[in-house]
Amino acid sequence: MEPSIQYFNSEEAAKILGVNVSTIKRWTDEGKLKCIKTAGGHRKFLMEHLASFLELYKRKTEKVNLFPIETETDLRISQHILKGDFNFLIEYVLKHALHSHIERVQQVLNGLYLGQYPLYEIYDRLITPVLHQIGQMWMDNKISIAEEHIASQAIRDAVIRLQGIIKLPIKKSGKALLINFTNEFHSMALKMVEHILELRGFRVFFTGQNTPLMKIDKFFESYHPDRVYVSGTVVGDRELLESEFSTICDLSSKYKAKVWVGGRAFDVITIDHPAVVRRLTNFQDVYQY
Repeated sequence: MEPSIQYFNSEEAAKILGVNVSTIKRWTDEGKLKCIKTAGGHRKFLMEHLASFLELYKRKTEKVNLFPIETETDLRISQHILKGDFNFLIEYVLKHALHSHIERVQQVLNGLYLGQYPLYEIYDRLITPVLHQIGQMWMDNKISIAEEHIASQAIRDAVIRLQGIIKLPIKKSGKALLINFTNEFHSMALKMVEHILELRGFRVFFTGQNTPLMKIDKFFESYHPDRVYVSGTVVGDRELLESEFSTICDLSSKYKAKVWVGGRAFDVITIDHPAVVRRLTNFQDVYQY
């Protein structure tokens, strides 16, 4: 399922370009800013209209909400965002995450989303590679555990703030329970799964990290989720993981919920259970299945 084309109205275009609505009207009347006019005379803008305007009239605005243009470097970064140059953006976001420049990381995420890149693509092509590099740098002793936590938290904060510009459907299409295993301290992947499911219209219940599962049966009894997503990134006590996963699957079968799984822990856990639909390998899978 492909995302529908996103149009911006005059007010939204004004916010992106950092001007007032009357200026947007003047620029369209002068032919400087292209738009689509509806039968009722309303102006609608595609991101390509705004990108073309920026390319032709760079000095018409001091700041763009897509990405603040204050220096030549900012302009270059803005162009990388509009082009979807993920190789450059990965290095840029990694650099600023390591320095806890959350606002710079968030601006890149906002820019990509406003540029109509699907949320799952932003997570798969940008956030996942950055988090992988942060983890690898720690394993190679290039950064300390404190620096790893600071960088990871900067990414997490920016991802959460991105949700502020995403319009979620009002009508809900089902209920989803998101679970980490008891000894799991990494909840970032499941947090991104939460965002994608919300965008799909699900009401999401997220247990968070390091949550004991001994009372999970009470949740099933109270809320009757349609779907259950289980994430495991730490390969530790296999017997404990197998036991917890078996409990989750048995409860899912009892309450007629389907189960999706993801993470390295499932390299060692048997997922051959009737309740399990599939193992997810990326965030596009979350969007599609």
